[in-house]
Amino acid sequence: MKNVRIVLLLALAVCLQVVHAQTLSVHDIMAEPSIAGMRVDGERLSPDGKQVIYLWNPEGKMPRSLYIQSTSGGAATKLLSPGDLPRPTRQSERENKLNYGVDMRDQFVRDRENQLGNFEWSPDSKKLLFTHGGDMYVLTLGEAKPKRFTRTQSPEFGARFLDNERILFSQGGNAFVLNTVDSTLVQLTRESNQQNFISVGNIVPNDNGTMIAYVVTDASKQRQLIVPNYLPEYVSGGGPRRGWTEQKLFVTPADGSRENPFEIKLPKSEGVGGFRRMVWTADGQSLIVDRGDKDTKRRQLFFVNGPGTKSEQIILITEETDDKWQAPLSSIFEPNPKNPGELFFGSEKDGYNHLYLAKLTNTPPELQGGREISAQGGTSYSTNVSITQLTKGKWQVEWAKWVPNGDHIIYSSTEGNPAEREFFDLSTTNGQKKGLAWSQSGMRTNPQMNDGGEPMLLFSFSQWNRPDDLQVQHACGNCEAINFPKTLTETVPAEFSRRAWSVPKFIDIPSRDGKSIKSKIYLPAGHNAKQKYPMVIFVHGAGYLQNTINGWNNYYREFMFNDLLTRKGYVVLDIDYRGSAGYGREWRTDVYDFLGGKDYDDQIDAIDYMVKKYSVDQKHIGAYGGSYGGFMAGMLVLRAPERIAAAAALRPVFDWKNYYAANPSYTAQRLGFPDKNPEAYKRSSPISYADKLERPLLILHGLSDDNVHVQDSMQMVEKLIRLGKTQYFEAMLYPSENHGFVRPESWTDEYERILAFFEKHLK
Repeated sequence: MKNVRIVLLLALAVCLQVVHAQTLSVHDIMAEPSIAGMRVDGERLSPDGKQVIYLWNPEGKMPRSLYIQSTSGGAATKLLSPGDLPRPTRQSERENKLNYGVDMRDQFVRDRENQLGNFEWSPDSKKLLFTHGGDMYVLTLGEAKPKRFTRTQSPEFGARFLDNERILFSQGGNAFVLNTVDSTLVQLTRESNQQNFISVGNIVPNDNGTMIAYVVTDASKQRQLIVPNYLPEYVSGGGPRRGWTEQKLFVTPADGSRENPFEIKLPKSEGVGGFRRMVWTADGQSLIVDRGDKDTKRRQLFFVNGPGTKSEQIILITEETDDKWQAPLSSIFEPNPKNPGELFFGSEKDGYNHLYLAKLTNTPPELQGGREISAQGGTSYSTNVSITQLTKGKWQVEWAKWVPNGDHIIYSSTEGNPAEREFFDLSTTNGQKKGLAWSQSGMRTNPQMNDGGEPMLLFSFSQWNRPDDLQVQHACGNCEAINFPKTLTETVPAEFSRRAWSVPKFIDIPSRDGKSIKSKIYLPAGHNAKQKYPMVIFVHGAGYLQNTINGWNNYYREFMFNDLLTRKGYVVLDIDYRGSAGYGREWRTDVYDFLGGKDYDDQIDAIDYMVKKYSVDQKHIGAYGGSYGGFMAGMLVLRAPERIAAAAALRPVFDWKNYYAANPSYTAQRLGFPDKNPEAYKRSSPISYADKLERPLLILHGLSDDNVHVQDSMQMVEKLIRLGKTQYFEAMLYPSENHGFVRPESWTDEYERILAFFEKHLK
């Protein structure tokens, strides 16, 4: 019997080795449920820091159910599933005997309809507010069923608790407050006019629920981006409106006691921009407003003391101008929870995003010049603001929050390693900092910290071959006991963890201007310096994004596809080219005035390095990527035919003036305005180089893309046809897909085409 058991175990071990040595197919990689499992979504830490909720399905497919788990450990409990609630009514569909074509509402669509979402905790951590089918529900913990509070034709949005009894939400474009005890409903805003494209948004209540601030946006000068839908019986055309807007800032009492709100009239802005963020001070008496203008080049941070009162003060905390564009990370700021006259904010003024402490001082009564004190009982402040830099170094802060006692800040940064993220505890009284304990290197992202009770830190942890799971940790750098993070969720299938993935090698590649390009490469097993290898370059998208990380991200499919390529004998190169996130202001803005300038040079320098150092065959190099990665793949194949043998461009930007129409802020930041800087747009647009195409180009695009409109690919195809370049290009369109593909069949079709394309042209 013992011998039989040994034989069986050996057979099982052999089978496992065979399975783990097998090369996954594209279908395997793109399948749903994913072989990597399903990540939790919508996680929320309770205000007291004792519980976490999240959405998940252990089977790895939609729809997700709601789970709750204690931060002290233990198993998760399923609270709610979509099937536990009344199914939202739908307009009855007439019988169609000709319905033999595309099923608009197949099982894939139905699984994604009417999902649970938008969960918010009550301040006392005893109730959960959420929406289902556009209606609002409240689930009291310990009770079997949630209570439905609305049954309306127009859906409710942005619902949150003002206190344990009142709910703030938007409907029909305006803001309302519902009292769940006496069922009274109060309308707070009236400015929304959907016919005239006037909207109310950025609704921010103060902590005690007495006041709200909001922005009124006039989008009447925007233009609609037409995105046709070719799948129904009759082709329909819709799409978002895009362009610049005009904005005004208002405050009003949350009890609806005023018919007319107070407008906060900040110094007049210059050029295009808008309100980036607003936060109330802890006492609810003042509003901190972050505004960008001067065509996205200037950032001003205002302290509005006693907004809407006779003693209203507007104090400029800081004003910074960047001749390229303002950093997104500089929008990090938060008032001290114990001192309303103190706040920290982020700035790239020394080249890297760091934290600065701003202190306002009270104005003595004898110096107030008879000025009436705020009707809210506020204090008058001096316009002289003391600012001290809290963090410094050639690394950047990416998230920060005060601990509840107001004398420490927990922040996340790249200071240990730009490929990873760590948390630090910083004292604002003596400047001392200490890293929070951890036992594994990796990416710690999407952090949350509660505002009351014992401070707990909730975040996602991942590594290059380990998908995200939730971890929790006491937000304390000086705890008496060792304070290691505790893993709450285990969502990664065992088979995925056991699989022997191709290990990326993290390297620094020198650039022509003396900088280092952070890169990762994948080498085929048994890589031999005496043998020549084909190479594929993966170009990450988004422009401002980082992919040379020891972590998991949205490119997990590409990670597995790159593994497939290495098993087929390819070297794979993945670099954080100029403009990528994580490396400071200069690296971020080096693409200014020429997209496809220094970022393109980085790709060329990396190619030359790989040819020299890793036995790459210069005649068999390909490139692929989506969005900005598709743009760069197009630039490479058009402008560097001596280095690129073939390129696949997914949902690519081929003409930046088109992207300016669809996303003007992103484009203006990097290239200015088309009418004022036409040469920059011309040299940055791949379509300008269409006549240079002499290597194979594969174009793939979703017809429903409302980010990079399919017109880019359509115009490039037309240009190439007119130039007689038919032999050099192929194109495939995906009628149901937006910018981010969803259906596994679409992912599979796309990447099987890419694989066949590379196998044909690179080997």
